[in-house]
Amino acid sequence: MHEPNEVLQTLTGRGTVSAEGCGTVRVRYRVIVERRASVVTAHGSLHGSHAGLRPIWLIPDSTLRLKTGRTLAISLTDLVGDAAEFESTGAVGTLA
Repeated sequence: MHEPNEVLQTLTGRGTVSAEGCGTVRVRYRVIVERRASVVTAHGSLHGSHAGLRPIWLIPDSTLRLKTGRTLAISLTDLVGDAAEFESTGAVGTLA
């Protein structure tokens, strides 16, 4: 039987996203931290400038800096207009 993911935390706020070789983009974010089996992962959405997010969307590794100053390694998986979806690519620790 499949067990559902356990949502550990949901965060919203304003931060920045950046990738090597790209400029930093100011974004509004929604991050959902979940436990899938025994692994903690994060995914969510970003809203910012399409012109700023597009080059980052083309790079597989980027960094989301939260309003708390904490960072999360992410990869943008979808970009439509000024809205992007992402998944974490590294370890997800305490983000709050």
